Amino acid sequence: MKRIKVPECLECKKIWEDAEPHFRNVMTTIWNPDQIEKDDRYEKMLRSMKKCDGKRRYDDLIQQIMPGSTPNSQDVIYPGRDPRCNLILRKIVRGLVHEHKLGTAIADDKVICDVMRFSVPDVFKHEITWHEISPDFFRYGYALIQDRGIHSFWLLKFSRHIVFFCCVSESS
Repeated sequence: MKRIKVPECLECKKIWEDAEPHFRNVMTTIWNPDQIEKDDRYEKMLRSMKKCDGKRRYDDLIQQIMPGSTPNSQDVIYPGRDPRCNLILRKIVRGLVHEHKLGTAIADDKVICDVMRFSVPDVFKHEITWHEISPDFFRYGYALIQDRGIHSFWLLKFSRHIVFFCCVSESS
């Protein structure tokens, strides 16, 4: 699997080093194990909970779980509302912008991300360039917009069912 690197200062690195395990734990919790036959993500998450900061990570994860909207529905996690998950999603997009030479040193406040709740309109689907980092794990697509203050639009697809949209703006 290819690792994409994002240029960063030491202060930012410290912030991301704390957010990345949280992001991994949230994503593992909402991952659908039926989508992938042989997968060790759950075991890795459980092992990480036994480390020195495991109790805090467990508590952080539990705080993200919200009751379902009806008495019989499952509890849910909203990664788009989680500041640490959003931090990592923005980092991923900033790294991808850099990787594709669409810009460099993109400021964090120029990127917004959320869970994709709607389908991409057919008229825009042909504009999206797709790339696969790892089969059944992570795919992403982007389209250069450069209109109305928008630089680019990104779709980040984890597994086969977790999709985020991200937008890079021309200004903060």
